[in-house]
Amino acid sequence: TQGVPKHFIESSTIDMETSTHIASRVSAAGSYFVDAPCSGGVGGAAKGTLTFMVGCKDPSTSSSSSTDSSVFNAIHPLLSSQGTNIFACGGPTLGLATKITNNYISGNIAIATAEGMNLGLHLGLHPATLSHILSLSTGGSWVNSHCNPVPGVCPDAAPSRNYENGFKVELMAKDYRLAVEAAKQH
Repeated sequence: TQGVPKHFIESSTIDMETSTHIASRVSAAGSYFVDAPCSGGVGGAAKGTLTFMVGCKDPSTSSSSSTDSSVFNAIHPLLSSQGTNIFACGGPTLGLATKITNNYISGNIAIATAEGMNLGLHLGLHPATLSHILSLSTGGSWVNSHCNPVPGVCPDAAPSRNYENGFKVELMAKDYRLAVEAAKQH
């Protein structure tokens, strides 16, 4: 409809500077820009259980730190059709800031889980037993319980499916680069 502002939703995990640039261009055109990166991977997308981290603001306001509830409420039904967890993280780029932080933490946990499982296997532990004990102990994590790096431990995880539809190492390297760049800038 003529005159009705459009909502542009960016769900990629990109650098915050690019997002800010695109948001300013969209805002200058009188439309709404939302950074809404998602987490949950291919499995979450297939099941409709993605988590969205939303950063948005109304282009007619000057505040950049708080979420515009009218924009968030307008896009919530669309995001809810793809995910079960939709979070308002604040103004522009704060959805990305949340996702970059999440991926940095998750990557470190994945490395620790792989190293720990490798140690346990070399010490003679059964991988499923070790993973179960970890899930009930301080070494437990989402990575251990949902995408354990040892084939056969998590039947739906990429290692148990010959790494089909798995999260690529190149993407994790990009996510680490984004986190390091964000840390240097702030």
